[in-house]
Amino acid sequence: MKNLTLVKLGGSLITDKKNEFVARPEIISRLGSEARNFAEGNPGQLVLAHGSGSFGHQAAHEFESHKGFFRGDSKHGYTVVQDVASRINRIVVDEFVGAGLNAVSIQPSAGVIADKGRIKIWDLTVFKRFLLEGFVPVPFGDIVLDKSMGCSIASADEQLFYLARELKAERILMVGNVDGVFESFPPKKMERPIEKLDRARFKDLKASLDGAAGIDVTGGMLHKVERMLEAAEHGVDVRIINGMVEGRFEKALLGEEIPGTRIG
Repeated sequence: MKNLTLVKLGGSLITDKKNEFVARPEIISRLGSEARNFAEGNPGQLVLAHGSGSFGHQAAHEFESHKGFFRGDSKHGYTVVQDVASRINRIVVDEFVGAGLNAVSIQPSAGVIADKGRIKIWDLTVFKRFLLEGFVPVPFGDIVLDKSMGCSIASADEQLFYLARELKAERILMVGNVDGVFESFPPKKMERPIEKLDRARFKDLKASLDGAAGIDVTGGMLHKVERMLEAAEHGVDVRIINGMVEGRFEKALLGEEIPGTRIG
């Protein structure tokens, strides 16, 4: 779809990933306000996906849901993970609507079929209609049915890669709680983010990227960069920026240059 921008608001940004079920409503509301001006001037050109942070990751870790249906309580775990992932989505959408954004929830587990953790089927008919009507769809990291494993976690990163390809998005903004990708994890004091990260540089950094703040069953920064490199290789402009700094998200939406890492 023409001029479509896909955004992922990281779980570490909108929740406290080190403490279970702790959202950051003041940050979510501000991000909604920063998105509103862009959305009003560019109807149907924005998707705001988000991670599940300390909601879904904690439960998925407890039940090992990222490994599929292999335990006696795996299917009960599926229901628990789906419930808590939906819970943070309701908080996010509530704050967005309160900020004046015409946001609508999209539940991936109601329509996605994966295979070995990769999305294979997702009927986007309703999704596209929401965009045509000028709404802002809000999908989220969720547990889904999986052909090979029984179930798997469809991260927001995986969803954005799929959506970018199917909807022919122009750009992806990965909005987290740090200024971009760094050579070390966690970043060293005074370390500056990598301005441009391509496939060759990624190979050298892969070991240092294999980490996350708090529990993360989808692989943290390593998973994020892998998916976004794939998207960049399909011609999508991908940037990782810091949403903790007020105003940066809005500037990035408007195409202004801000600190961050360009992928690809």
